[in-house]
Amino acid sequence: NLSISIHYQNPVIHYLMMNTMNRAGLLAMLLAWQSTFVLGFSPSVAHRRNGGRRLVLRATPITSDTTTETSIANTNNANELASELFKTCAVYGQIGSKLTEDERGIIDKLAASLSTYSDPAPAQIDLQGRHELIYSAAPGASSGALGPLVGQVSQSFLDDTKFINRVELFGGIVKVELNAERKVLDESRIRVKFIETAFSIFGNEVKRGEVKGVGVWEYMFSGSVNVGGEKMLLRVMKTPSTFIIAQKE
Repeated sequence: NLSISIHYQNPVIHYLMMNTMNRAGLLAMLLAWQSTFVLGFSPSVAHRRNGGRRLVLRATPITSDTTTETSIANTNNANELASELFKTCAVYGQIGSKLTEDERGIIDKLAASLSTYSDPAPAQIDLQGRHELIYSAAPGASSGALGPLVGQVSQSFLDDTKFINRVELFGGIVKVELNAERKVLDESRIRVKFIETAFSIFGNEVKRGEVKGVGVWEYMFSGSVNVGGEKMLLRVMKTPSTFIIAQKE
């Protein structure tokens, strides 16, 4: 008989996955995590730092007087700011709630600088496929934070209305999904309604439950940028926490 022994290189994964009691503990922790998943995407008094002020997008108008040089300059400026934003997020990490106020301020300032070069109607762009989280200032699961662990966060758009916010741990062994629906309110804002969460381990769904929550997300920037030679769609939003999300082309 052939005996196969599986040992994960990461000791945390090995400990959690190979011990039945700890798998049960992990599930309990994920269920407790559910309440924090929606929190990061919904407005609250504790998170609203902008005093209720509306963001004003300053898209560069396209007129007959707009020169090729100006267009090229705007593109270069957007690419430079996006590159600096990515570098800064890479240094600080994707979880803004673990940063100092000054560090979060640096990221917010770079993000706000991009708004000048945003597409004219960022909330109305067509979104398809999978988009990856670069940074989130929101506390809890929506940023990928689960205690000392950091999960990979993504958005998958199913159609013009439905999408999934997803957090994956241990290379996808553990998945937490928040199903939601979106509605465009105007050129810069969308309303998001949260429907349900689903938890799965090793591809097997272990829990699904209804959640309630509604939030208005406001776009600071949306547009195609080139970062390190890679073209991508970059989106920067306030939920009211800052979210930076990208989809490589």
